[in-house]
Amino acid sequence: MLIEKEARSVDEAIEEICKELGKRKEELEFEVIEGKSRRFFGFMGNKRVKVQAQLKVPQEAGDEGLTYAKMVLERITLGINVPAQVEGRVEEGRIYLNIKGDGSGLLIGRHGQTLDAIQHIVGRIVGKRLREKRIVVVDTEEYRERKRETLERLARRMGEKAKSTGRVVSLQPMNPRDRRIVHLALKDDRGVETRSEGEGELRSIKIIPRTRGGKEMFHVKH
Repeated sequence: MLIEKEARSVDEAIEEICKELGKRKEELEFEVIEGKSRRFFGFMGNKRVKVQAQLKVPQEAGDEGLTYAKMVLERITLGINVPAQVEGRVEEGRIYLNIKGDGSGLLIGRHGQTLDAIQHIVGRIVGKRLREKRIVVVDTEEYRERKRETLERLARRMGEKAKSTGRVVSLQPMNPRDRRIVHLALKDDRGVETRSEGEGELRSIKIIPRTRGGKEMFHVKH
């Protein structure tokens, strides 16, 4: 399906198209098909541009990205001498890869650092090949799901501790993805709030008890 919009600028035309279709810019392909200036009584008026857009075809891009990502990951596991089979799927534009084999411990590494490094490398290589940023998630033996459940349990347990003691509970430094899991696990708990503190990738999370009976239980300087 093609759609055309005329506007004062390309950006304005793209914005109008996205609003009309209810799509993000990344989901569409655009082409400027006309640019002209209008004349009024012999004088040049405001310049207008016409932009044509259509939906991207995600299936082809998804298949190409998935096939290439699997090949890259298989070569990495082969290079570190870990016999493994790679399975994959594409969901909502994200490429999910799962490594099946006996070397999951070596692939995961301490606190998942090796797995994170492999995921980063695969994502960069795939993005360069496709000339667009693609989110690639690499897992093995459901490690990421198990870790998510562990972090959620930890967050809830420490949240209860903060409420029962009225004191701030500090968690060990975490990467952005793990911190997000903790924040989301406690976002609906009205008894506490969470804050990230520190600099760089690894930051610690403080779980802070909220006010009770109109009086602040603990004050933290911002």
